[in-house]
Amino acid sequence: MGFVWHHIAGALFGLTAAALIGYAVDETNGLLLASCGWLGGWLVYQFYYIFKLVRWLATPKTDTAPPAGGMWSHVFDAMLQQAKSRNNREQKLTTALQRFNRAVEAMPNGVLILDRQGRIGWMNPLAVQHLNLSPHSDWNSLLKNRVHIPALLNFLDSPPATAPEIKITLPKSGGIGTRTLLVAQAVFDGNEKLLITRDISETEQLNATRTAFVANVSHELRTPLTVINGFLETMADMPGLPREQSQQFIGLMQKEGRRMQTLLADLLTLSRLESGAKAELSPVNLSALAASLTDDADNLSAGKHTIRAEIEPDLWMKGAPADLYTALSNLVFNAVRYTPEGGEITVSLHLVPSGNPLIKPRIRFAVRDNGPGISAEHLPRLTERFYRVDKGRSRRDGGTGLGLSIAKHVLAAHGSALQIWSEVGKGSEFSAEFRQTAPPEAA
Repeated sequence: MGFVWHHIAGALFGLTAAALIGYAVDETNGLLLASCGWLGGWLVYQFYYIFKLVRWLATPKTDTAPPAGGMWSHVFDAMLQQAKSRNNREQKLTTALQRFNRAVEAMPNGVLILDRQGRIGWMNPLAVQHLNLSPHSDWNSLLKNRVHIPALLNFLDSPPATAPEIKITLPKSGGIGTRTLLVAQAVFDGNEKLLITRDISETEQLNATRTAFVANVSHELRTPLTVINGFLETMADMPGLPREQSQQFIGLMQKEGRRMQTLLADLLTLSRLESGAKAELSPVNLSALAASLTDDADNLSAGKHTIRAEIEPDLWMKGAPADLYTALSNLVFNAVRYTPEGGEITVSLHLVPSGNPLIKPRIRFAVRDNGPGISAEHLPRLTERFYRVDKGRSRRDGGTGLGLSIAKHVLAAHGSALQIWSEVGKGSEFSAEFRQTAPPEAA
C-alpha cells in the first residue's frame, strides 16, 4: 500500500503548490482559481483513466494492460495479474474437467446421474450403449420412459440401502442378441441417485457353459458307470454264473472302462489346451503324418470303405507333433465313423498358392467323404464340447464329443482354423491350412 500513500502525498503536494502560486499572483482569488484549475485537471486525468479501465474490462486481455501513468499504472498492473491468475485457474479447471470426462468415458462401467424425479442429468457413452439410450435426445428425460423393464423400474423406486443392485437382461441395440447387466445404485449429492451398469454377459455365458460342461461330463460318465455297476451287482448276486456269460459281462465292462479312460484323456487334453499351456515345437513332416493317418484310417475301416490318399511329399511345418496327430486324427477317424459302409474317404495334403509372390504358399490338409452330410443348422456348433449331431451313434462308435473341440484349439495354437463344408446327401470336408517351413536338413 506504500504506493497509494505516495500518490496521495503527491496529489496534496501538487494542490498545495498550485494554491501557493495562485495566492502569490492574486492572493485569495488567485488561490481559488489555481486550486480549482488544478482539481479540475486532476479530475479530468482520473476520468480519462477510468474510461480506459472500463474499455479494457469490457474486452480484457491477459497478455498486456493499457499504458497508464501514476497510480493507474499500479491499478492496471494489479488487475492484469488478477486476470492472468483467473485465466490460469480456468485453464486448470478446464483441463481437469476434460481429464475427468476422458477417465469416465474410459471406465469399463456405465455411469448415470438421476435427479430426484429420475431424470437423466448425466451419462457416459457406455451407459448409453448398455441401456440403448440416445446420446442426444435422452438427456433430461425420465429413465423410466426410456427403459421398459419392470424389474428395473421397481429397483429404481426402491431406496439404495434396501436394493443396492439388480441383474437384468435386455436386448442389444438393433435387436440382435441380449445383454445381461448388473445395475448398482447409490445416493449421490443429497437428492440425486448414481447408477452404475456393468456388462456381465460374458461371465453369465461362461457360468452357463461351465454348468453345462459339468452336466455333460456327469451324463457321459453315468452310462458306463451304470453298466459296470450293474454287471458287478449281477455277478455278485450270481456267483455260479456260467463262464461264457461272465466273460461277456467282463468284456462289456472293459469296453465301458476304456470309454471312460478315453473321455478322461480327452478332458485332460482339452483342459491343457484351453489353459494356454505352450507345447514344445519342432519340425513336423506333415506328408508323413498324413500318410500315417491314412494307414490308421484304413485299419479302422477294416475294408468297409475306400480310403484314398492325395499327399504331396516332403511338406514340413513347425508344431507340436502329438497335438497335431490328435487334432488331425479326429478329423480322419470321424470320417470313417460317420461314412456308411462302401463310402469313399479322401485324405489330401498339398500346397495352396497365395496369389502374391511375396507371400509363401500354405499347406492345406483336408479330409473329404461322400457320407450323409450335416445339416446347415448344426455346422456352427460342431466344435462345441459334447455337441453331437447323432448322439446315439457317436457313443456307439466310441466318440466322446470332444474331438472337434480339441481339434479347434490345436489348430488355433498353430495359427490355423478348422474349415467345415458339408451338404446333406453329398458329404463333408474338414480342412485346415498351415504355414510351410523348410525341412530340417535345409534349415
